[in-house]
Amino acid sequence: MKPVRSLFVAAAATLAFTALVSRAEEGKIVRSFPFTDKETMVGVKSGDALIGSFRIRHWPDPDDMAKGEKDLNDKHSVDVEFTYANRDLQNDYKCRYTIEIPGGADGKPYALADETRTLNKGKVDDTNKVSLKMRTHQYKLAKTMKVTFEIWKKS
Repeated sequence: MKPVRSLFVAAAATLAFTALVSRAEEGKIVRSFPFTDKETMVGVKSGDALIGSFRIRHWPDPDDMAKGEKDLNDKHSVDVEFTYANRDLQNDYKCRYTIEIPGGADGKPYALADETRTLNKGKVDDTNKVSLKMRTHQYKLAKTMKVTFEIWKKS
């Protein structure tokens, strides 16, 4: 009788844990975009908050790229500038941006950034920036950018 009861308790615990994990994942939106310096539309919405687009600022110029080809350890930083709107006049929202540039050796990303920013109440066409640093020569190799958005009302 005891083994059957232990099996039942283990199954119930597994189901409860699975439910908690899936609930925690509900607020995440994962999208892939081309890795380019051109403005890219996003269209991610949660409540009254909307992430409309992004643009990468401070893209490496030809001199930076030449330097990166001669020194493979040379690094360059860019800012990923997200445009947002928060039409809620009473509440700020928070957004956690997780940016990954896939393509590195052994499945590791070329770059990874993770920042939490405020989406201020009543703001339209405002911006949030997330800095991203990677080896300069890899900018030519990277093709996509994976972004995870987690948006919630600030309490």
